[in-house]
Amino acid sequence: MKRAILIVTVVLVGGASALLSLPRQESFPHARHQGLFPTCTACHAGIESGDASQFVSVQPATCQACHDGQTAPRVSWDGPGEPEATNRRSVHPGHPQLPCGTCHQVPGTSEEMQVRAASFDNCMVCHAPGAEGHRDEDNDCYQCHLPLTEATGITTAQIAAFTRPPSHSTPEFISTHGATANEDVMSCSVCHARENCELCHVNAENVPAIMALGTDPRVASLMEGKTWDPPIPGSHYVDEWDFAHGPAMAESSTSCAVCHTQEVCSTCHVDTYEMIAGDFTTAAAATPEDLSITIPGHSPNFAVAHGQAAVSATPKCSACHFESYCVDCHDGSGRPSFHPTDFVQRHGAEVAAQLQTCSECHSNEVFCRDCHSTQGFAVADQTGAAFHDATPDWFMAHGKAARQGLDGCASCHSQTSCLRCHSAVEGFRINPHGPDFDADAELAKGSCTICHGTAPGGESH
Repeated sequence: MKRAILIVTVVLVGGASALLSLPRQESFPHARHQGLFPTCTACHAGIESGDASQFVSVQPATCQACHDGQTAPRVSWDGPGEPEATNRRSVHPGHPQLPCGTCHQVPGTSEEMQVRAASFDNCMVCHAPGAEGHRDEDNDCYQCHLPLTEATGITTAQIAAFTRPPSHSTPEFISTHGATANEDVMSCSVCHARENCELCHVNAENVPAIMALGTDPRVASLMEGKTWDPPIPGSHYVDEWDFAHGPAMAESSTSCAVCHTQEVCSTCHVDTYEMIAGDFTTAAAATPEDLSITIPGHSPNFAVAHGQAAVSATPKCSACHFESYCVDCHDGSGRPSFHPTDFVQRHGAEVAAQLQTCSECHSNEVFCRDCHSTQGFAVADQTGAAFHDATPDWFMAHGKAARQGLDGCASCHSQTSCLRCHSAVEGFRINPHGPDFDADAELAKGSCTICHGTAPGGESH
């Protein structure tokens, strides 16, 4: 439970709990006037009523009754001035009726009129006996001080000069102060206005504790032009955080919303960001410059140029995406996308004519064969003709098609399919080379040994 410190003659002017003293009549010889005033209120009538203008209610004429130059020397005093601006609550009217000396007695004395201005030590004896100091984290500031927005007499310069209490200087304060504010935001209001929080919180409008604070033009002027260099949370140092942040987001999205807006999520989650970050602020509503991220390996036009990256797995698509994510656009029988509607039913002709380079997006060896095998359009144990549109004598005529586009063959066939007939070492040993075959060029590529075992001339490779 918070402890309330009753502050009598010292005032908190806001910010991080900096203090200024009220004007003190230190030169007035209270002890010499002992016996002349039966009560303190003879000169301090406003104490009981809470009227700050009457805290010193005695007037020069009162003093001149004795200080007339004959009974006592004259004194030069024009009366009390205007009370100094303060955010201290008027504590006397609501305070239990204690003898004035309880708070104002000079230590070590017992006579009346041996008094001084009340100090924090006096207040803490009763109101915070376990506190280490006036700025202790557990002290309840609001019990003795007005919100900064109501202390209108305090200047901008005084607010700028505020010092931090010890708890605000700890390394973990930036990540833990939210819980403290939620528990006792009114104590925060003694030093802070909404503009303080808006400097860092892009989601300020969605945080009840922040919206409970008033706005203040003095604080706004101090925050103007300031930027925030946010500390990176420890969790963000996890390897591949860009791809591993999902569980943390699901556990506490409100923490993410402090720094990130919906637009940050939409960078990757193009179609689902509103569902994922529906309670996040939009960049248009955010006050600070928003934090953004760049997705590794994703160029600005990646949505239409990702094919080659998908084939080579750089970056690895499955780290963020499920297969259904791709199918949403590449389903063929659904909405038009990269390929025309029902392309899966009629892509064979374009593959044969090489109107498009399929390998930019697809792995011929895996992607094509998987579908063709599942649908029964791939070769099995014997050379089949189903995929070849039942062309008559395809077995005898396939050489021309192979020379025109061997990539198409590779979608279903491997080298072993060809070597069953075209190996120079075994099988039917049918020569696959056409009339214009350049043996020297192929020898330079080192591909001869696939069929021949050794290069022409007998040299082994």
